[in-house]
Amino acid sequence: MGKHEFFRAAALAAAVCLCGCTKPEIKNMENTSAPVYEWGTVTGRTITVWGREDDLTRSYISRAFRRYEEMTGNAVEIKAFSPDQVEERVSEAIMDKESGMDVLLYFGGVNIDAFDPDANFYDFSEAPWVEDLTDTAVNQAIYHGKVIGLPHWEASVSGTLYNKKLFKRYGITPPETQEQFWQTCETLLQNGITPLYLPCGSPTMLLYQFPLDTIVKQNGVLEEINRGTLDYADLPEMKTVADWYRRMAKNGYLGEGFMENDWAGMSPAMESGEYAMMLCWDTWLYTDFEGDPSDFGLMPAFVGVPEKGTFEGPNLSLFMVNRHGAQVEAALDLISFMADPYNYNDAFEGIYTAPVFKGQKASISTPQYVEAARWIEENYNDSIAWLNIKGFSQWDAVCIRDYMSSDEDVTAEECLRDMDELRRKRASLSP
Repeated sequence: MGKHEFFRAAALAAAVCLCGCTKPEIKNMENTSAPVYEWGTVTGRTITVWGREDDLTRSYISRAFRRYEEMTGNAVEIKAFSPDQVEERVSEAIMDKESGMDVLLYFGGVNIDAFDPDANFYDFSEAPWVEDLTDTAVNQAIYHGKVIGLPHWEASVSGTLYNKKLFKRYGITPPETQEQFWQTCETLLQNGITPLYLPCGSPTMLLYQFPLDTIVKQNGVLEEINRGTLDYADLPEMKTVADWYRRMAKNGYLGEGFMENDWAGMSPAMESGEYAMMLCWDTWLYTDFEGDPSDFGLMPAFVGVPEKGTFEGPNLSLFMVNRHGAQVEAALDLISFMADPYNYNDAFEGIYTAPVFKGQKASISTPQYVEAARWIEENYNDSIAWLNIKGFSQWDAVCIRDYMSSDEDVTAEECLRDMDELRRKRASLSP
């Protein structure tokens, strides 16, 4: 059994052990013409949902909130923060009833360690809708053996988005190896096209977890990192990854002023035709991109390793209920509503995503996924690093960013040691 199959099976087994025998039998999920669960039991309430600004405006979430308001008479109020603000603000507010945070929309796994989920978020392990989650969704909803949130989110596949028109114009075939990727970058640059848009101004978007997933799935690597007996700097593959970013910067493959590129510039950059590629996920083309998604294909992420690149499985945001909030009963009512196939099929109708619920029939796969399905199957890796490395944070990519622009005296090992120090401190691991 491969590492990603192991994590999926382990998460599913945990959910079954926690939830399988005591929950009421779920009605036929094929029938979405009537409610499956009980909700609408509270009225006249205003439920406040906190989260990142771009996340809370997803179309399927807005649909779900509107439908809930229309069908229950309750109101849903969103409080949005920038990605830079949300962790600090939530940590300050989580135990304060006066903060007004009833529900939090945020990614699971080690991303929420700082919020002490065991003490602060409602345990949904006995909720009937857990049986309706796909294996991938169960995996990402579990924290310390408990289901701590509802993964009402799009299930994407990440890799490299590439501009088909530009590739065709310059006779480029999508690369299948790391060396072919470098050749692609050079061909594009020689023709006046910046090969890759990298939002270095938003360090979390350097997405170093893509290659890291493939590194930690090797036998024993994840376990040693979490025990504190192995560091990033001890892994030759991670040095290759750090050097990949630096080479992209030094060779001009990221364009001028790449250090100022940020999340907000992603859509304009891809629409402009000045950039040919971007590390991203397929559903972004349908949730955030303002251009024509059909202009783009999906190929592996070639970030130094592995040799044939990698596609990463989805990272799902969870709706988590604040146990200390003033509206716990109403917040649970909203979660039951959103978990009901009677409602989520309405919310996800026509949305490009793989299903996160077994009864999710109204969504559709992206054309990019369909076109690259065989390629994805051959080079797919679950999101392991994001969910399972103790102390992992996308923000640690700031060390990689510094290495990209540093002088020649700085080494990849020094960059990785800096990342190790941040991770160890966060995870309370001894040096």
